[in-house]
Amino acid sequence: MEPPLVSIVVATYFPRTDFFEKQLQSLNIQTYENIEIIICDDSAHDAEYEKVKKMAENIISRFPCKVIRNEKNVGSNKTFERLTKEANGDYICYCDQDDIWLAEKVERLVNYITEHNCALVYSDLSLIDEKDHIIHKSFRKSNFRLKHVHGMNTFSFLINRNSVTGCAMLMRADIAKSAIPFPDYDEFVHDHWLALHASVKGSLGYMKEPLVLYRIHSGNQIGNQRLANITNINDYIQHRIGKQINKCHLILERMPLTIQQKQLVYFQIHLTEARKKFSQKPCLGNFFKIVPLIKYDIILFLFELMIFTVPFTCSTWIFKKLKY
Repeated sequence: MEPPLVSIVVATYFPRTDFFEKQLQSLNIQTYENIEIIICDDSAHDAEYEKVKKMAENIISRFPCKVIRNEKNVGSNKTFERLTKEANGDYICYCDQDDIWLAEKVERLVNYITEHNCALVYSDLSLIDEKDHIIHKSFRKSNFRLKHVHGMNTFSFLINRNSVTGCAMLMRADIAKSAIPFPDYDEFVHDHWLALHASVKGSLGYMKEPLVLYRIHSGNQIGNQRLANITNINDYIQHRIGKQINKCHLILERMPLTIQQKQLVYFQIHLTEARKKFSQKPCLGNFFKIVPLIKYDIILFLFELMIFTVPFTCSTWIFKKLKY
């Protein structure tokens, strides 16, 4: 019997030629045999689309490969949404334009997801620089706040923080398609949105071995950003706390939640509103209302306790230091 078809979907936007070439080469040498590759160029630029198309035609020789384009630039979320619609596979792998995949990545993820009957499986990553030098062997170990959650009860964690890096995951296509339409990028990044849907529908699998060389460089959309758009307390309240409340409401509106899952979201809304009140008035009464945050993220609790209670100029200095 033929093994399940895996759709590798690749979003491109003015990729650096040498990075993109290495990414395509790593896709072409995958040990898993039943693969289709679909590339969508989001540059809305004729010459750029032709470059991407020609590179794919010259490098991808072992698998069917289709290159499509967006008529206008729509961003990564909507590009991956279109690619999800286009995918024909039983499973979907989401791929960036500048990483390097280990040759056995797809095969090992397919073996895991079929053996454990997961909704989604993802692996650790190694971090590399622009010259392919390894910065950290393990993404998980490189960041003390990062927690790679897995198993049946991941939804309550994923409401607030993402654990899944898109280029390291493989998920059931039916669940990915049920997540359409994807939200705007500033609401949820596509991998977080997909991971949430998977956690609602089933379990998340995890492989601790890094199966991707994840490139950190100046052009990264996410990888090199820290506290983007945040320079002071007011920015933090708007971009972190305010948007977290909006995200929770979006989850309630768009996901088929159980009663228990809805209760978890309502609790997070209540807790996030308490954090906002404490930021505006850090009194003892408001402090006790944010204490439950310790259970979910003690580091965030301590961080907000500090920035909300020190003078404005001190918190602004803290944000500036954390950016660099």
